[in-house]
Amino acid sequence: MHTVIPVLIDATLITLVLALAAFGLAIIYGLVGVINLGHGAMLTLGAYFTWQARQWGVPFVPAVLCAGLGVGTVGLVFEHLVIRRFYDRPFDTLLLTWAFFMIVSEGIKIVFGTDFKNVANPLPNAFTLGGYEIPTYRAVVGLVAVAVIAATALLFYRTSIGIRIRALIQDRDVAALLGLNIAATYKIVFVLGSFLAGLAGGLISPMLSIDPYIGNVFLVRSFFVVLVGGMGQLLSGTIVGAFFTGGSETLFALFSSQAVAQTAVFVLAILILRFRPSGFMRSR
Repeated sequence: MHTVIPVLIDATLITLVLALAAFGLAIIYGLVGVINLGHGAMLTLGAYFTWQARQWGVPFVPAVLCAGLGVGTVGLVFEHLVIRRFYDRPFDTLLLTWAFFMIVSEGIKIVFGTDFKNVANPLPNAFTLGGYEIPTYRAVVGLVAVAVIAATALLFYRTSIGIRIRALIQDRDVAALLGLNIAATYKIVFVLGSFLAGLAGGLISPMLSIDPYIGNVFLVRSFFVVLVGGMGQLLSGTIVGAFFTGGSETLFALFSSQAVAQTAVFVLAILILRFRPSGFMRSR
């Protein structure tokens, strides 16, 4: 019991952090079908924007919000100038978002340099729950992840914008015949996914040293979260996929190194997708 409870706590926190990191990708990939290899670059931009805002003396919470808005603006420009012409050509978006990743990564090196940056942890202490110490900041990030997912659920199921987006997912042609502005709806989805990626990058920045490739740590994991959870299943799929990835990694790490644990998770995810290509949560 003394071993099980800390493992469950750690797995839960990792699951929520992964869900937060993957949610922007889940929205763009799952809803509009863009294989966004630039997701890692968006996370990285969010981390660097947060660092820069903190250097200017902006408090941490407004700095993270500004990072999300900044990355959302970058996503808006990228979508308007490039991606909006290629929604029906998924392979082209794959190449274009990879090019976006390369350009952003090199741009970060030019603007910010290649040395490691650090964002001070705003909540460096831990609290005790049931006799076990839990890092305060990681717990707060977990709560933010829950809040973001819940707010997105309200957006999709309780607002007119959400109804339009779900209509677009179900049948784009019929939605267009009924007067839905397809281009504007796609733009909203892409910008929302970009904003959430930047927000996640900003929130994760105090947990890691920031470098131009920090987003790569979460890119592959985010894709596995989306694929294993189920394409298009934003809420349940993201949570289930994140729990599988984060929980399995925590469990394997008990008996091996972190690198071996990550490799084992990826192998297990590939096997699951081999026998269940649609993921755990199938579309109805």
